[in-house]
Amino acid sequence: MTSTLADQVVLVTGSTRGIGRAVAAELIARGAAVAVHGRDLAQVEEVCSELHGERAVPFAADLFESEAARDLVRAVADRCGGLNGLVNNAGGGRAVAFRGLNLEQWRKTQRLNLEAAFVASQEAYQRMRRARAGSIVNMASLAAHGPGRWMGADYAAAKAGLVSLTRSLALEAARFGIRCNAVSPGFVETDMTAALSDEGRKRLGIPLGRLGQPEEVARVVAFLMSEESSYLTGQVLHVDGGLWMNG
Repeated sequence: MTSTLADQVVLVTGSTRGIGRAVAAELIARGAAVAVHGRDLAQVEEVCSELHGERAVPFAADLFESEAARDLVRAVADRCGGLNGLVNNAGGGRAVAFRGLNLEQWRKTQRLNLEAAFVASQEAYQRMRRARAGSIVNMASLAAHGPGRWMGADYAAAKAGLVSLTRSLALEAARFGIRCNAVSPGFVETDMTAALSDEGRKRLGIPLGRLGQPEEVARVVAFLMSEESSYLTGQVLHVDGGLWMNG
């Protein structure tokens, strides 16, 4: 594995399982020191020991409280001696019919998927401006680009907002040498998709004929975090087996 991220410090939120964990592992393999984040410190520490004891650093914070994201970024920068990259991966949702949504559910989804990413990005941006370098990658979703066909309207709206935030920050931050991009995964083999039957998977109509692997998303994130993508900013890369082409 090419060590394109040697001496870089990267915070990956929501990185104890699924895509986030795969991203953390990929960045570590490329030489980065990774701040691994979750809500439960004991779980985070266990994951860090499994990934790499020296370059995986544990942090706990509950990002349902959006302001906690600011404290998290500050803690990582202070403990690790700086911050070169941020991956806003923490998020979640469930399929809820529009008629069944209530305002508190809506707000909870926005806090985790959009507001926490905004707060973390703002704090990271202030620090990266002083260094005049840095990369931020936001984990969007296929749901951001349509009517929330597979997830609730609250989740789709939050992820669409994250795409817009990505482009707004990319435009403002570019003159300081900071890049901001997003990745929009489709259906990936995680615990969120484990319940899908074989027939259900076929009905999705994924052109490549299968669900993605977390590592396939992670490699794209690592690319966007590295100098290999030094002339990319404001971009949204679809990692969904071509599903976005189905509309």
